[in-house]
Amino acid sequence: MREGKIGTEMESMKIILHAGNAKSDSYEALQAVKLGNFHIFEEKYQSAKDEIKLAHKAHAEMLRKLSAEERMNDIDLLLVHAEGHLTSTAIAVDMIGEFGELYKWKETI
Repeated sequence: MREGKIGTEMESMKIILHAGNAKSDSYEALQAVKLGNFHIFEEKYQSAKDEIKLAHKAHAEMLRKLSAEERMNDIDLLLVHAEGHLTSTAIAVDMIGEFGELYKWKETI
């Protein structure tokens, strides 16, 4: 790697780290709401949303850096994996939020 150029490995791992945290938190939130622990659900779900935002931010920052260096062709397998992980986790977080709302609604009827 030439000096002054960024590698994608550390940036990709940052995406994977935050997406992984979001996925773990969201599934913990789902388990909590299924048990009727709505306060824990809210905490874990908020944490999941915060983590997925950090993953999206890391992804956007890396793409901006690559674009600024005219290196958009330097996409590697780890980055592709990170992007897949980010996308599937974002969907899971959103769906678990919806499931949580359904579980909370169910308790009102």
